[in-house]
Amino acid sequence: MKIKHLLISLHLIFFNYGLHCQKIVRHIVYFQVDSYTISADEKLRLLNFITEESLKDYIGRVYIKGHTDSDASDSYNQTLSEKRVAAVIKQFENTNLITYIETDALGESSPLNKNLTSEEKKLNRRVEITVEQWIPDIVETNGTIKDLYKMLEQEKQRNCIDPNRDTVIRLEQGTIIYIPAGAFKSDNNECIEIRAKEFYKTSDIIMENLSTTSNGRLLETAGMIYLEAATKERILDLQPGKEVTILMPTDELRDDMQLFYGNRDHDDVMNWLSDNAPALEKINLPPGVGCENYPFDNIADDCVRCKLFFCRFKRIGSRIAGTFSSDKRTANREFRQCQRRLRKNRRQNVVEAIEQPNLNCQELDSLFEKYGVTSKRELIEKMNEGIMKQYGVKTLEQLADTLRKIKMNEVEQRLSSGYVSQQDLRFYMFNSNRLGWINCDAFGRIEGPKVNMITNVPFTPQYDCKAVFKDVKGIMPGYGNTGMFSYNDIPKNKSIWHVALKFENDQAYLSLIEDKTKENFVIPVFAPMKVSEIKEQLKVLDR
Repeated sequence: MKIKHLLISLHLIFFNYGLHCQKIVRHIVYFQVDSYTISADEKLRLLNFITEESLKDYIGRVYIKGHTDSDASDSYNQTLSEKRVAAVIKQFENTNLITYIETDALGESSPLNKNLTSEEKKLNRRVEITVEQWIPDIVETNGTIKDLYKMLEQEKQRNCIDPNRDTVIRLEQGTIIYIPAGAFKSDNNECIEIRAKEFYKTSDIIMENLSTTSNGRLLETAGMIYLEAATKERILDLQPGKEVTILMPTDELRDDMQLFYGNRDHDDVMNWLSDNAPALEKINLPPGVGCENYPFDNIADDCVRCKLFFCRFKRIGSRIAGTFSSDKRTANREFRQCQRRLRKNRRQNVVEAIEQPNLNCQELDSLFEKYGVTSKRELIEKMNEGIMKQYGVKTLEQLADTLRKIKMNEVEQRLSSGYVSQQDLRFYMFNSNRLGWINCDAFGRIEGPKVNMITNVPFTPQYDCKAVFKDVKGIMPGYGNTGMFSYNDIPKNKSIWHVALKFENDQAYLSLIEDKTKENFVIPVFAPMKVSEIKEQLKVLDR
């Protein structure tokens, strides 16, 4: 069973150096029969290995794989190997040695021998530790801004799929990817790993060194993803004529959204180019993902996405066609969170379908007098009195629930036809014939005069600057046309967050200020920060 990466330290030492030589170091921890407790002798050997002087520098990746002998059932041994892996990881938790650990729990599936004797079985009751050491040919460097971005960037999400089956993958932030059977050419029916990143928050976009421009023109993004497929040996492309369907969650559906593909230029700035593919109005659900036994009641309109996740795609769990590994608990937790949000909304508001006055104070006073009421809630009740009688309900909350159910029934009828729409599910839907950097964008709506905004930040490899617009979800990168970071033809006098990063002598710096776009833009000061502090500071961009 593939276990998600365990992030131990954000101090990625090896990214500060040129990586030219790799050294592999291995260690094995042995276990007693039917035990996942590390014995005193084995613990001492393990701790000596972890604290070995030669391991302290330039650590890359650590792989930990758990095994058992062939006694007991497959399922029992699978669980036992998972516990052995967890016990070994525990020994790493109080060290700053490891950048990250990747784990596998293999049960009895990968023995070193035939498990015929007690000695052979002893050798199979093990956890194997493999450490990659990257040895630089240059030991000292001042570093560049790229090194800082390596520390800030996201970990890839990984899902192993069967290439011969239709597969639906749901990513951590709500992106859904439908991969048809035969989308990739695979030798010997081997497992294919789908690797992905999601960028819906502005802070995540900044930390990945992304922006939203197409040949210098500002875009407004509804979200970005990175998508790749790979075997153990190589990166894969989609087969000619094959497409993946991508669903990107949104709270606002716009008619002008298009699919853009990204490539970085010589300054490492992401440039997005459109293939003029609009969002799909409707998509056909893949076969075999119906809703024969929908287990939840009273799913309201606010939880239509939950309906998709838990019903149309059979609850995000191990039962999704073609997906080898997933987490039911995560799926259930998300459903419960959705339900809690719904209940909170019920207490605070009524649904949009209920007629509500959007009037100024004078107009409201007039309506209060007309209906003989003294509060807005009483007014809403009076205005909806007829429809409440029609449906036989006495409160606005009951009316809201009734209208939600009606709308959900309408959605169900459309779903039963095999088609879903953007409006039904509040997703942008695209078909893509390639992977890589994918962006759901529209050209910016900011009108008015433009200005060339020049900063006082030198255009060197140690610095980077971006202008984050507050009124639209658009991010413009700085360029070095003048020897300083500058912005060409940027909308004038618009409210922005200006983000400036610096990495010098292995120290990260941040300047984050609110201002308006103008001809001369002065950065007052760079504050030294830890990487974790920069991540926390950038969250203000998401509000």
